Amino acid sequence: MDTNLYELKDSFKQLTKNLSDRIDSVCENIKNRESENLQYWFEDFSVFTEVAIILISHNIIDLEVDSFNEKVEILLDKVEDKDYLFVADILKFELKPLLIYLDGCMTND
Repeated sequence: MDTNLYELKDSFKQLTKNLSDRIDSVCENIKNRESENLQYWFEDFSVFTEVAIILISHNIIDLEVDSFNEKVEILLDKVEDKDYLFVADILKFELKPLLIYLDGCMTND
């Protein structure tokens, strides 16, 4: 693996952990009717998806894209509907386990 892809994978692993770690506080803020943290989380999640596409295209990570896209589409639909409690549930019970799993699967090679 070339150096740039290795560094990108390392940054992706850090971002994956960071997103996962922040979900509980984002969900707590949502329950308190505060959505600013959610906006920041989504900005980082956008970077996550862009990097994931690059790493998948180079066969560096293996991510079930269809399942991932399905969860993200539901999440975005619920954000548009302003159904924030549903958004919190998707984050906590669908995306967080996926991010934790993905983080655990990535090696530091």
